[in-house]
Amino acid sequence: MTTLFNLTYYSFLVCGVAAAVAVLYFMTQVPHLEGRLRYLAFLNILICGVSSVLHLYFFNSLHTLASASPDLAEMAAAIGQLPLTVRYGYWLVTTAMLILMFPLLIGPEHVGVRFAVQLVLIDAGMILTGYLGEHSAQGGDGVTLATFAWFALSGMLWLAMTASILRVLRRLPSDRLIPAQRDALVYMFFFFLIGWAIFPAGFFYAIVFETGIGVVLRELTVNIGDIVNKVIWGILVVYAAREIVNASRRERTH
Repeated sequence: MTTLFNLTYYSFLVCGVAAAVAVLYFMTQVPHLEGRLRYLAFLNILICGVSSVLHLYFFNSLHTLASASPDLAEMAAAIGQLPLTVRYGYWLVTTAMLILMFPLLIGPEHVGVRFAVQLVLIDAGMILTGYLGEHSAQGGDGVTLATFAWFALSGMLWLAMTASILRVLRRLPSDRLIPAQRDALVYMFFFFLIGWAIFPAGFFYAIVFETGIGVVLRELTVNIGDIVNKVIWGILVVYAAREIVNASRRERTH
């Protein structure tokens, strides 16, 4: 149990520092981007900035327990000090900004505004139903049929969003995209397919395992997901955006 505590405790520090370093990197990339692509850097700065603050807050909150020999119930209680509404509000805002990077990187001329609105609405539904599922599990009756129903609905919305992205990517005129743009979109899709599946898995830990273990495992899983889905994802997106700008500049000089 001590090993699990240490892994989760230091994962908050790693996530917080990684997100802070990513913010500095994205700030250096803003002058190299143009037009709508500059918004990608700004979105990543906001996402990683909020992520860094939240993870370092948790790390600091658990600091007093780290010097003792805490049990998982104490750690779960410390993690639970942040209200569920705040946690899901953070996920709602950051996932919406992350998912908007697909249409921004593809270009409105290829997908239109409707695709972006559709993604944001499905994402909001996925987060809301996830919240309702976890909220029902924290009630006096514990895990109920309603808990599984809400989580199942959240999972179906994730599948619907996956299908929407895949459908748009398959219809894209690949000859009008530069290689770095095509590669980035493919990598982003697989990041989404695999990386975002980490979050539902984390939620189910709280259902499958005993409460204390489930909460701590969920935080460790979500922290790993945050590094993949925020820091690494952001670096990939901004790199692709910079390559698009460089290609556009080369075209203008010819």
